[in-house]
Amino acid sequence: MKNKQFDPVDYRIFEGVTGSHLYGTATPESDYDTRGVCLPPLEVLIDPFMSFDVKDSFDGEDRSIYNLAKFMNLCANNNPNVLEMLYVPEKFTVFKTDLWIRLVENRHLFLSKNIKHRFLGYAFSQLEAIKRHRKWFIEPPDHKPTRDEFCLLQTPLVSEGNLQNVLAVPHELFLPEHHEELVRERAYRDAKKKWDNYIQWRTNRNPKRKGTEEEFGYDTKYASHLFRLMSEGKELLLTGNIIFPLPDADWLLSIKQGFYSYEQVLEMATNMEAEFETWYKQSPLPDKPNRNALKELYFEMVLGKGYSNICSICNEKGHWADECSSLY
Repeated sequence: MKNKQFDPVDYRIFEGVTGSHLYGTATPESDYDTRGVCLPPLEVLIDPFMSFDVKDSFDGEDRSIYNLAKFMNLCANNNPNVLEMLYVPEKFTVFKTDLWIRLVENRHLFLSKNIKHRFLGYAFSQLEAIKRHRKWFIEPPDHKPTRDEFCLLQTPLVSEGNLQNVLAVPHELFLPEHHEELVRERAYRDAKKKWDNYIQWRTNRNPKRKGTEEEFGYDTKYASHLFRLMSEGKELLLTGNIIFPLPDADWLLSIKQGFYSYEQVLEMATNMEAEFETWYKQSPLPDKPNRNALKELYFEMVLGKGYSNICSICNEKGHWADECSSLY
């Protein structure tokens, strides 16, 4: 490794198709996205200057490769965009090794009821974007906020990074006029941030999605992702599995194509959110992922099948310090 730049592709244990082609919602314009996982050699894993989490750019391709440790951490936290990789079927698999098969065989160790919160959280980030963009589309802000509008001096009392810390100090420790100025400063910065986000959205809008918003009054692609995430979350909670292509792909594609009005999308999202509580109660999944078993699996994959961990408390093999009987 001394004179060679580390390339994650050389150490892949898996790569597969993701995105709309995996979900079954692809259109003729849809790009092919792939994601993969690699297990770097030990000299890279322990080298602070060569380690990495994710590599996202491969000569312009829509392709991401995750370090195994990062991948397992995200899966244990039930990250929707990463966890779904463990359910990619053979027909969408570009490359895999025995190590990946071993990981898939143990994918149940990553699952927990936290899926409800993670998948709903990601889903409603899509809904918030739909609402925000619709507001910008219907009632766009007409000017950039100025400090004068908020009765502020051109030089702020505190820097950007320190404002929240200063405002956390009890009000009575400030002169009234200073506290009022700090509150106005925060209001100005919030307004400025919203303006900057609007300008970025207006400047970088995809022309096709702009046309869709103009036709249907909201971003239908975000809406499709919203319900896809809810659908995947439901299946994981109830069955511990995701089937790809998704069984409700036709419904998701109809949402993407603008079959439903903005008001109907909001109503469906509200109803489906309420149902999540029922699915959560019915779920057979544990409250937490089995992190000890996952640690054991990770070290076995990194160090080989002969690996057996030694407890740092009792020096016995086969368990971790936080489950050592000497603690109890």
